[in-house]
Amino acid sequence: MQALGLSWGEVDSRAPDYRECCVRLGAPTHSGASLVLRVWQARMAADGFQVGRDVPSRALSRVLRNLAVYEPVDGARDIRVRLAGTAFYRRFGRDVTGARFSELFDLPAFAQNRDLLIETIESGSPTVLAVERGQGGQAPMRYECLLLPVLSPDRAAHWVLAGLFFHDQVR
Repeated sequence: MQALGLSWGEVDSRAPDYRECCVRLGAPTHSGASLVLRVWQARMAADGFQVGRDVPSRALSRVLRNLAVYEPVDGARDIRVRLAGTAFYRRFGRDVTGARFSELFDLPAFAQNRDLLIETIESGSPTVLAVERGQGGQAPMRYECLLLPVLSPDRAAHWVLAGLFFHDQVR
């Protein structure tokens, strides 16, 4: 248990009573996700959203804990977490900065998550998901996941800015 919120890092996704449901949304419903999308859209309309210049930034200061930066590595065969806010601790049960998706997910979930990020980069469009995870008789964890294609600090590569916005957080 994490202070002020359940941590699901120890949930066994292979257990028979585990359940996860992801539904694509047309737009964010959480105020934090909406803020990040607005900032991203404004920068994209100018000269693109760039890691190191546009994040971190004052405009996103109230949601930095909800953000992570993902970098495709090894020809996009894996994804590395460059930086992760504390919301990702709640999701994974530990600091995942520096970890690879292949270390964080079992094989089916790894492929699904990696493919979703690559799809986001290739489409150049936001991906918004409503996620509900549960196991046994525990109350489910509900959050909104926002994935945005962004430019690396040197503008030479495409990465993903990810946001996790829990519905039990103050909006």
